Amino acid sequence: MKKKRKVITLLAMVALLVSACSGGNGGSNKGENDSKETEKNVKPVEIVYAYPVFGNIPADMQRIEDEVNKISIKEINVKAKLLPISGGNWGQQINLMVTSGEKLDVMPTLGNFNNMVAQKQLLDMTDLMDSLGQGITSAVGDNFLKGTKVDGKVYGVTVGNGKAAVPNIAMRKDILDKYGLSIDSVNTIDDIAKIYEVISEKEPQMAMLIPNGIGNVTLSPASLLFQSTYDNLGDGLGVLLGNDNHKVVNLFETEEYTSILKTMNDWYQKGYILKDAATSNESAVNLLKAGKGFSEFTNGEVGLDAQLARNTGHPFVTKKLQDPLITSGIIQGLTWVIPVTSKNPEAAMKFLNLTYTNADVVNLIDWGIEGMHYEKKQDGTIGYPSGVNASNTGYAFGQDWLMGNQLIAHVWDGNDPNNYNILEENNKTAPISIALGFSYDSSKVKTEIANVNNVIDQYRPGLDTGSLDPDKYLPEFNAKLKAAGLDKIIAEKQKQLDAWFAANEK
Repeated sequence: MKKKRKVITLLAMVALLVSACSGGNGGSNKGENDSKETEKNVKPVEIVYAYPVFGNIPADMQRIEDEVNKISIKEINVKAKLLPISGGNWGQQINLMVTSGEKLDVMPTLGNFNNMVAQKQLLDMTDLMDSLGQGITSAVGDNFLKGTKVDGKVYGVTVGNGKAAVPNIAMRKDILDKYGLSIDSVNTIDDIAKIYEVISEKEPQMAMLIPNGIGNVTLSPASLLFQSTYDNLGDGLGVLLGNDNHKVVNLFETEEYTSILKTMNDWYQKGYILKDAATSNESAVNLLKAGKGFSEFTNGEVGLDAQLARNTGHPFVTKKLQDPLITSGIIQGLTWVIPVTSKNPEAAMKFLNLTYTNADVVNLIDWGIEGMHYEKKQDGTIGYPSGVNASNTGYAFGQDWLMGNQLIAHVWDGNDPNNYNILEENNKTAPISIALGFSYDSSKVKTEIANVNNVIDQYRPGLDTGSLDPDKYLPEFNAKLKAAGLDKIIAEKQKQLDAWFAANEK
């Protein structure tokens, strides 16, 4: 075990000296006043706060950073460098920053939580949470906080958002209306194909389904479609199907996975899926904004149509495809962490805590500056000021689901003003995975995980977007997964899960 890291800041030393010199109750007020005055004169601690942007990086980033720091410096004497990174380059750039020891203090893991823990790239936040992260604990709750513990230690905190998200199909409403179609007719995957058949003939220049990133057409186990029917147990390398058994299985050998790949391949052959979906670095937002796509699969609970309309400038309608199930994978999927590269973990935790407790900071990062990027509406929501829209605003970020505590932020115009209350209620009432709170220690199989992920990177983009024939390549894919050590990973996960169930079902 690592020794507990002890960092004494200049501010702490000054405060200690002031306290020591105050001498008795009579001098206590003077000591407190001197300490506060000293704090104002101490240079702020600087941290780097990195996050992905699934669209264009906003032009007014510096203005947002300056306004955030006015609050952050006043409240916690921390100055944050906001570091937006293009979503297509996120994984590669973050890995390079962490492995090279580049300054990086706070970031989300985006589905890579367990792997980063195994690679010892994340700081044990347990003591920092106890001393400086009480606001996060209150916002997230103990139940969801358990989902980011490994071996009893806190290595990250889940985003404060709705956890009962499900896969949705999102379609351009104006295109549907143009041809007398309605998303209300969609109840199955086959119903979606019927709409594609009509639209593809009428709008041949437009892809029916666009990717959400490299190889990520989200009608695939890689992202969304089975999310409500299985718990990925952190990384998807061995999952629990359904919610009534303890057996860890290889998702890529299941009938469900095979079936959806065949659908993807059929759609690809019919020209429904963007031809370069397996290699495209372009975000869904940019593709939809440019009119290159008719639909996408997206994950959420409420307000997705309004969010897409805001970010793309086109009207959208959405339809849920499954019932919810809150799983460990959902809790860990969007997890904020402090990487071991942090030179100032105390300051990093203070700022992270601020993004879960201070609505002004959250609204700045989510929506920008009031009066410039948004204004308040009579119903309590916010929207673009007069003369401002998605195409000319300097801050069209639209990722409130990612940043700190979404549930204390403003609700955008076009949504139910009560949306965040609905999300909170869903968090309390939605079905919960029998394995919620389980987080396995993958350090014993980290070599196998690296090898398996290399195979996944080779095959899944093509399989999941339909450009590879599953009849030919899925057996080859699974054979290489086994050779890379997937069975060993599943066995280790099963062993730890059995022990977890034994300890938690008593």
